[in-house]
Amino acid sequence: MVDLSYIRKRKAKRIVAIVGGIAGACVVAIAAVALLGQRAAPLTVKLSNSGASLALYKSDYDNERKSFLLAKDAKPYSEFTEPALSLHESELDIDDSKSLETSDNSSFQFFQYTFYITNTGDKAADYHLSLNISYPNTSSFDLADVLRVRFYDNDGNDKTSHNYRTFAKHSSTFNTETGKYDPERIAGSGTEYAEVFESSSVALSKEVTNFVPGAVTRYSFVLWLEGEDPDSKGEAPVDSSIALGVNISAHEAEATPVQE
Repeated sequence: MVDLSYIRKRKAKRIVAIVGGIAGACVVAIAAVALLGQRAAPLTVKLSNSGASLALYKSDYDNERKSFLLAKDAKPYSEFTEPALSLHESELDIDDSKSLETSDNSSFQFFQYTFYITNTGDKAADYHLSLNISYPNTSSFDLADVLRVRFYDNDGNDKTSHNYRTFAKHSSTFNTETGKYDPERIAGSGTEYAEVFESSSVALSKEVTNFVPGAVTRYSFVLWLEGEDPDSKGEAPVDSSIALGVNISAHEAEATPVQE
């Protein structure tokens, strides 16, 4: 369960604490300081097989196949920004990466989690991965406005590949020519645009077909609250929340490709 709790105001920007995790429903909540004592895990990953034989592994040397992964030792999260995140680029997509702590070790500035998905069966599989959003509490402020998701998707056997995409909710600027809201920049005015969340209920998704026996993919999620977002200002609300959930559902492919 991901629990993002506003703890103080700094330079007119929101400071948020995360003490939850990502699962079928992982709660991201803005709440009172009392919630800082909670220590729920900041990330869970759930895999459902239907006729497939996929497995989750926390690292490439993990020998125990799993359908559920649980991160531990959660701390509150403080506001951060993408240019500072880029300084840690080489550390964001490896097995033993550590989420960055503040100087007093009281909170994290970003959360990182890497895992592997492997086809351990003898038939190809298709699977769907999604990061879902729900809203257990209503408020005038949408916490998704300042949330950033960096999603790494790479061959698990290739340690030199670190491809990623960065996602955010659309901006508040409506483009009359396109009939849509413009995308949001990843951070400040000089940064690139983020890919837009798919909808109010889905941040991102990925379809994988013909995932052959023995195939391995390495995924990493990096989450932070962007301090340079235009919405990161003013008084911190105490009644907003969103829930994030990573789900992977797999089934046997119609035909297993012949491997050369």
